[in-house]
Amino acid sequence: MSGTKSILVVSYMKNTLKTLVEQLNEIGLREHFEIDGCTVEDLDHSMIGKYSLVLISSNIVYTMVKPFIHEKTPFLITRRTINYAKIRQLLEIPKGTKVYLVSDHKHSAEETIGILKETGIELELFPFYPQEIPNDDITVAITPGEPQFVPKTVTKTINIGSRLIDISTLVEIFNYFNISPFSSKTHLSARYIQSLVYLSQELSDEIFRSNLLQNSLESIVQNIEDAVIVYNNDNEVEVYNKTASDYLNLTHRDEKHNMETLDPAYYQAMRNLAVGQENFVEINGTTFYMRKKRIFIDEQIYSTLVIFRKAEDYQKIEHDYRFKAKQRNLLARYRFDDIKTVSVAMVEMIKIASKLAKSDSTILILGETGTGKEVMAQAIHHESPRKFEPFIGVNFAAISESLMESELFGYEPGSFTGARKSGHIGMFEQAHLGSVFLDEIGDASNVIQNRLLRVLQERQIMRVGGDRVIPLDVRVIAATNKDLNRLIEEGIFRQDLYYRLNVLPLKLLPLRERKKDIVLLINLFSKEFQEKLGRGPLIFTKEALQLCESYHWPGNVRELRNVVEYAAHICNDKVYKEDLPIGDNHFPDIRSEGSHEVELQWIKNDLTEKGFISEALLMLQYLNSDEVISAGRSSMLSHLNGEGFLLSDQQLRYRQKLLHDHGLILIERGRRGSQIAEKGKKFIDMLTKSKC
Repeated sequence: MSGTKSILVVSYMKNTLKTLVEQLNEIGLREHFEIDGCTVEDLDHSMIGKYSLVLISSNIVYTMVKPFIHEKTPFLITRRTINYAKIRQLLEIPKGTKVYLVSDHKHSAEETIGILKETGIELELFPFYPQEIPNDDITVAITPGEPQFVPKTVTKTINIGSRLIDISTLVEIFNYFNISPFSSKTHLSARYIQSLVYLSQELSDEIFRSNLLQNSLESIVQNIEDAVIVYNNDNEVEVYNKTASDYLNLTHRDEKHNMETLDPAYYQAMRNLAVGQENFVEINGTTFYMRKKRIFIDEQIYSTLVIFRKAEDYQKIEHDYRFKAKQRNLLARYRFDDIKTVSVAMVEMIKIASKLAKSDSTILILGETGTGKEVMAQAIHHESPRKFEPFIGVNFAAISESLMESELFGYEPGSFTGARKSGHIGMFEQAHLGSVFLDEIGDASNVIQNRLLRVLQERQIMRVGGDRVIPLDVRVIAATNKDLNRLIEEGIFRQDLYYRLNVLPLKLLPLRERKKDIVLLINLFSKEFQEKLGRGPLIFTKEALQLCESYHWPGNVRELRNVVEYAAHICNDKVYKEDLPIGDNHFPDIRSEGSHEVELQWIKNDLTEKGFISEALLMLQYLNSDEVISAGRSSMLSHLNGEGFLLSDQQLRYRQKLLHDHGLILIERGRRGSQIAEKGKKFIDMLTKSKC
């Protein structure tokens, strides 16, 4: 297409592509340019170079197209707006109705919601996209040309058509080719505005200007929790919200009110407060925090704004903040919305989990390491009737056996040497009325299993050193990555405890059984570390993605996140398969001292996050000592016990496996036990230097 001005339009969906190409033709761009289009799926490297300009439909599509774009390829990412000619039906929906905005991606749905809100559409809009779980209560949906994604629970769908290219992008196209967009030959503005004529015929200027502005202001004022009142220079009240009306007894909204007719105590307090001042004032025995401002228009005083609120409300906010800050570890952070997936099996599993959450019965979550058992447990708590109560999590692989009993059940004052004088409330008591999450339950010792069985049977506990029974109302969620049936056969886990826990079983899928989620999760984690590290976009090449999709991911989602974090540290804009620490690349050749340090820091972060960094350092230092060539578990346990870490054999195995997986130690069969690897020695040096 040399010698001809040509444009290639690229989008994700075919219907979007059709709409954009038709729009460009309708407003006359075909008189100046040759216009072609293709979807991301049909794009190849040879195609891009043939065109003078590539027009990309959105930022999301740009991340997909970027690997195909050469350094010198000119492109524009379009700004999009809704097709105003098709929104008349939206105005017929009652204000405040809950409505889905359905699109192919969450970002696209939220972007369209923003445009509709700016337009003044007063609906309660919720984004809906393929991996979202529908709410049966929402029966109306709006979609910009993507009705195929509308959930079956919706009974009324309004298709406003695919979003159009905004005039600002059209002007950019003409400017790029050095053509005036407003000349008599192009008539761009006239042709663009012509596409909005239908809307202007249907809707009056009053809706778009006066009403929308007034409604927006009214909505903002009414949603402020403080009392708000605005009066003009004649002392006439112009604006007030419900909170102010409750204090000032302004019952008739259609009636004109004058400040002088208000409760004298409130009027005097407002009048006496200096302009621009914020102060505490006493009104009828109640202390208020009051602020007063002038409103200027064209440098003239137009009106006066007074905002006030009970002082005790601010004290309550401060108290709540301090309480929540103190109790932050007692709150569940994750919801089902935080579990990102496009896997049909995962969506069905989440639906089942959502149903189980409504019950008070004990749930047993089964899943390999890294599948997100704690995320699922928190989401279940958030969906349960106990969601406003505490969520307490305890990891049986992270706490030594000697401390576990007192941590779980608490202790009375003076129960043992080193105990607090005031005693200690255990995790079960802290979780009263809420949920307790027993993670890695397969690592619980026999003593703890006996105590747990009694708690599950009786729903009551007795503190260590105590003589009174404490009743409990708590929902138990347990999780393990171990085969509990095998542990029962080996005599390690109590069968009666297993049946008490396995009331509502929920099995999480490993990542290798939800392959479609791999690219989705890579994109999410890439964006996370891009923002966290303040770096540019991270693009995985086709070969790198293929390697990720073919890999078996023994560490599941946690391992995938670690791999993306590693790539975010060592790679520039592109990630090649040779960069990835998986499969035959585990770990890739270290090409510089800097990248080696990054890898060790990554391992440190992982062990710190799991709570094992102290034990890991002791184990490595023991194996690195001159008198130890290799060590079996018994000698390692003896050494850790002497340093104050009382671990069970099962807990030690877990920590050894972590160190081995990170390449810090070598575990040999038979009596030779464990040996420190070269990487383990360098890891010790790094930790020692960081403490200096």
